[in-house]
Amino acid sequence: ISLVPIQTGINLTLQNVVFEQGKTSILESSYPELHRLINLMKEYPTMEILLEGHSDNQGDMIENIKLSQTRVDNISRFLVVNGVNSNRVNTKAWGGSKPIASNTTEETRKKNRRVEFTIIKI
Repeated sequence: ISLVPIQTGINLTLQNVVFEQGKTSILESSYPELHRLINLMKEYPTMEILLEGHSDNQGDMIENIKLSQTRVDNISRFLVVNGVNSNRVNTKAWGGSKPIASNTTEETRKKNRRVEFTIIKI
């Protein structure tokens, strides 16, 4: 996060925030990356972000949208519990409609189960 210029419109994937297939809970291994985002938002106290949730394409499309929404909602709650005002965090769920990798293997599907954020205001 710190290597990218902070400006409106920047979109980044939270690289170390991943989900098991069909799961919505935040794994403890995701906490350092989330705390980096929290610290960034504390450094820029008027920054607002859009969290975008993605899933792989396995299973029902509607269920995948619900799954990705629950994931970004859980990330949003984590940010709020750790001091970020909820008015600064918006969410959007895409399900499996925007893959960044093939969905042919479990290893590549993991890359599609991701959360991205876009800076919408500084």
